[in-house]
Amino acid sequence: MMKTNFLKNIIDKEYLLDTFDKYVIFSATDLKGEIVYSSDAFSRISRYTKEELLGKNHNIVRHKDMPDKLFKELWATIKSGKTWYGEIKNRKKDGDYYWVDAIIEPYYNDADEVIGYYAVRHNITDKKELESFKKDLEKVNEFLEDEIQNRIKDIVTLNKGIRETQKEIIFTMGTIGESRSKETGNHVKRVAEYSRLLAEYSGLDRYQTQLLQEASPMHDIGKVGIPDAILNKPGRHTADETKIMKTHTTLGFDMLKHSDKELLKIAATVAYEHHEKWDGSGYPRGLKGNEISIYARITAVADVFDALGSDRVYKKAWRDEDIFQMLEEQKGKHFDPLLVDIFLNNVEDFKKIRDRYKDV
Repeated sequence: MMKTNFLKNIIDKEYLLDTFDKYVIFSATDLKGEIVYSSDAFSRISRYTKEELLGKNHNIVRHKDMPDKLFKELWATIKSGKTWYGEIKNRKKDGDYYWVDAIIEPYYNDADEVIGYYAVRHNITDKKELESFKKDLEKVNEFLEDEIQNRIKDIVTLNKGIRETQKEIIFTMGTIGESRSKETGNHVKRVAEYSRLLAEYSGLDRYQTQLLQEASPMHDIGKVGIPDAILNKPGRHTADETKIMKTHTTLGFDMLKHSDKELLKIAATVAYEHHEKWDGSGYPRGLKGNEISIYARITAVADVFDALGSDRVYKKAWRDEDIFQMLEEQKGKHFDPLLVDIFLNNVEDFKKIRDRYKDV
């Protein structure tokens, strides 16, 4: 690893400092662990001013839930000259908490001597709360399933209640993912309805159609793990930012893959595969043709139709004629050709859904 005085290099580039301070949760300490530099983003998330942070040990934001063992391992790692990676729960000045994914390592002077340690973090509070919420949901489902065995007479009512609860929770979770990227709840409603209709016209049975309608709102849930500075960047992403952005597919899959519930299994598949392409040029696995789940292929058409027809932070809405031309051109490349034909042959029905769920 090349030894560099990271902090000096950052400060010397004054034209980058404002952006760095604003968006990167960053701090540097001396060898004793006392803070010698903190970014505006660090102050914003911790609720401490820079003046309150400077000269203090990082224990000022340490949360009581974090075990001593983790910090012993952290210090042992960075004192050995290595980089430490991990998730840390921190305490805000007002007693609230936040979670960060942290990278901590030594920095050096011009003589290659360690003079302190720096930490770069990104906020994963939404992701951790979602994981906790999912665990709570699974516990509730387990409890309900046990009750069903003991109360056979109530099984029909209970199953209906569970299904409706799962449907509402999944829709809400999908809305959380979209709200991170400044989208409205109507986007996930439209994608769900487009997916249902396209599935129906494609010959899926009523049960499969309903499952897809309820699962498709989760297609972008992985966005909760993408930093705001990248997710909501108004301009073109850099190559590194694009690489990070693409991880939302695997993040979403990892959040949902452990459930044995059919609905969440389909949601996990849709989250994982909705950016795969028919010709194999998509991501994250480069699947091709029918290797891609029919649920993900349908959601991909529905999602792109709605995304192109909506204003986003990085673009204006396309005209319908341009969207339809793009779908025709990408038939057999990006999209399942049969699905594109079905969509274009019934486009007026999809427009009715769009009109019904227009953004206010």
